[in-house]
Parts: sequence; C-alpha cells; structure tokens
Amino acid sequence: MIEPSSIRFVSAGVYAVSAVVLLVLTSRKPADLRRYCYPFVGVVGVASVGLGMWAAGIGTFSIASGTLEGGQLLTDYVAYPFLFGFAAFVSGAARRYVGGVVALTALMRLGYDVAEVSEGSLALAGTGSILVGYVALLALFFGPLASAAAAQPPARELFFKKTRNLALFAFGVLIGWAMFQIAGLLDTFTGTVTLEYLDILLRVGFAGFVFANVETLAAEAEGEGDGDAERSAPPTTAASSAD
Repeated sequence: MIEPSSIRFVSAGVYAVSAVVLLVLTSRKPADLRRYCYPFVGVVGVASVGLGMWAAGIGTFSIASGTLEGGQLLTDYVAYPFLFGFAAFVSGAARRYVGGVVALTALMRLGYDVAEVSEGSLALAGTGSILVGYVALLALFFGPLASAAAAQPPARELFFKKTRNLALFAFGVLIGWAMFQIAGLLDTFTGTVTLEYLDILLRVGFAGFVFANVETLAAEAEGEGDGDAERSAPPTTAASSAD
C-alpha cells in the first residue's frame, strides 16, 4: 500500500505546480486585479511547503493525548480563514462581518485540533464547535452577507453566490471527513487520499474559480468610478452645454 508520506509529497508537488500556474495567470491579469489574485498564489504556495513538511515528518509534536502536524496547521490556518474571508468580502458586507467569518473559521479549525488530541468531554466540545460553527457560517452567508450582496450589482451578487456555494459545499464535505476521522472510521490510506483530494479542491479549485471571475470586481470598481465622476461633475456643466 502507498505510504501517506508519498501521497503528501505528490500533493505538495501538485500545489507547487499550481502555484506557478496561478502566478503566471496573475501576471496576465490587469494591474488592478492582481491584488485579488496574489493571496491565492500565496495560499497554494504555503500549502506546498506545509505538505512537504508534513510528508517529511518536520514539525510533528505531541500535545495532550495526541499529536499535531506543524505542516498541516500551517496550511489549514492560512487557507480556511482566508478563503471564507474572501467569500465574505465578495458580498460587499461590512468589515465586521468579514472579520467574524475569518474568526469563526479559525475557531472551527481549532475545534478539530482539540477533538483530535483530547478525550471525553473536551473532545466532544471540540467536535460540537465544528458543527455549531458551520451552522453559524450558514446563517451568516445566507443572512446578512446575502443581504449585503443583494445591494451590489447583479454580476457581483452572482459571483458571491457561486463563491459562497463552492466554499460551503467543499467545507461541508471536509467537515464530514473530519467527523469520520475523529470517530476512527477511516483507515490511514483512505483518510489521507480523501483529505488531499478535498484540500486540493478547496484551495486550487477555489483559486481557479476566482481567477475566472475576478473581472467582476473590476467591472464594479469601474462602474463606481464612472458614477463618482458623474456625481462630481460641476453642476454648471449641463447649463453651459445648453448655452
């Protein structure tokens, strides 16, 4: 059977190649759009480094009744809060909502770590925080964030809906995987393969989707710019033209 470390090395290679491709695609985007693209290149690049560390056994440490992998922590705590924070940002909601989504996602990831290395009531609390956190994310994305997106131009609202649905679906499947993993229902090989597949889907797939639709943000900015120009025109312009 293929060793988990070999699978992770392959995943690290996939992330490395993907980061290079994303960097090339970023360079081909208009200058005002690159600021939205570079963070995704960074997330995928960090995933390559983190998976390489994990595969090589670098950064493993014991805590409570279990062990944690430094490489896995690096990739997850960078990727998940950012990806969900970006989805919230696309809605055009206030910063407090975006910050709340970022914090909630990080706390859910922490809950998994607690459940993984603990036993009894503490492990149960960690598991519960993941499920409660996901329900809270659903409430935010289909509540105030959806309302904020409805006030945006139609193209951006559609971009938000697609981004939200992709993120929530992928993360929901990942949570299902976590529940099976915590319960010990997955063997090592199956758990490793499915985790790497889901993570690549969430990181690289999410990045590819955003790159394909990022022009939506530029179109809105241009629309706002035109509107600002019209609003800032001297009130005498029309009268002068009439004369």
